[in-house]
Amino acid sequence: MFITLHGQHEPGDTDHGFNVVERKGIGHPDSLADLIAEEFSRRYSLHGLDRFGAVPNHWVDKVALIGAEAEVGFAGYTIRKPISAYLFGKVTRAVGTEALPIEDVFRAAVESVLAEATGSDQIVRSVRSFVENTAGVGADHAASFYRPSAVDECHLATGGALANDTAFCSAYAPADPLDVLAIDVENHVNSGAFGDKLSGLGSDVKVMLARAADVLEATVCLPVYPEAVGSHREYIALVSEAYDRLDAFVNEHPIVRQHPWLTRLSVNTKDHGSGAYLAPFGTSLGKGDCGLVGRGNKANGVISASGGAGVEALAGKNPVHHTGKLYTLAAALLADRIHAKLGVPNEVVLVSRNGDRLDDPSFVGVRLARRGNRLDHSVIEESTAATLAELPLLSERLLALSPMDRFRDPSLVLEV
Repeated sequence: MFITLHGQHEPGDTDHGFNVVERKGIGHPDSLADLIAEEFSRRYSLHGLDRFGAVPNHWVDKVALIGAEAEVGFAGYTIRKPISAYLFGKVTRAVGTEALPIEDVFRAAVESVLAEATGSDQIVRSVRSFVENTAGVGADHAASFYRPSAVDECHLATGGALANDTAFCSAYAPADPLDVLAIDVENHVNSGAFGDKLSGLGSDVKVMLARAADVLEATVCLPVYPEAVGSHREYIALVSEAYDRLDAFVNEHPIVRQHPWLTRLSVNTKDHGSGAYLAPFGTSLGKGDCGLVGRGNKANGVISASGGAGVEALAGKNPVHHTGKLYTLAAALLADRIHAKLGVPNEVVLVSRNGDRLDDPSFVGVRLARRGNRLDHSVIEESTAATLAELPLLSERLLALSPMDRFRDPSLVLEV
């Protein structure tokens, strides 16, 4: 393992320069695809642990959601073609002679996520689910990797802590103020406290924050259930009330109050003339939009123009040995620890090589917001060793926590 330290990280200046942060809400099609992939992986893993004491090999980070074909208007909608949910990937079909209920687990994950994330009791009636399992026998794995003939082979396949991919993963600490604000705004809009007072709003919310020097432009997209508004006038009244409540929340938020920002809020900017953001089931998935794993929020809960949060899609990857998942979380945990111990903003990069020991990355890079010294290097070495030793705990957290809870609070999984 090679560890390098550089003093070139330049954290965002929250009063000068610029930054842009986006958060896709829990009902956004891309968020739903991520959540379904992760919920399938979790349920499938727990089923394997319950039946065999091991997690059967799987790699399903290619969930796709094809939106419904619908006719939408004020006071209602008609679904002409239902939503289609596809699971693409490699999944162990059986351990010995005992088949694994892949299709049933996927269907249960689809229904559970869509119902909870949208709050709609109608959406599951308009969804078809399909599984395309491509698990075969390759030359880079033992034949038992996806086809264990006995429980012992299932244990062997998942128990050797080896990286299964060549990848780099990165993270930074501390979180940018806009990261925190974007997550809080979306969570607030999709909370009971906000939605109960404004019935008719859907969960496919998007928050876009763009700050240039001391001016913050906040743009929020709020979907409305078609059946909740009988006319354009009713729609405008609902969105206007939502704007007032949201404007107060943003301007009273501690992040905004701590900075000398001039804050401007815009809501549903496409509403020109008689236009309206009406979405069956409260999500654009109900009117033809599609969702794919990896296009949603990153592991830290946002999509940031400042970079440093990595490009790996965690959802659906095996929680036992997929480096794209574990190293992304380990990088975040390590960055947090370095910041806590040194008090210095930093960025961490971990690199894995396929087949290497999982707890021995080929490269560890740390950028500090000041010139590093010997003491810094010693602290980083100790923190790196401690973090890599806790990879099994990260796997346990991934299986113990609901993907929905992790979506709302991305830091939960790091509490090892």
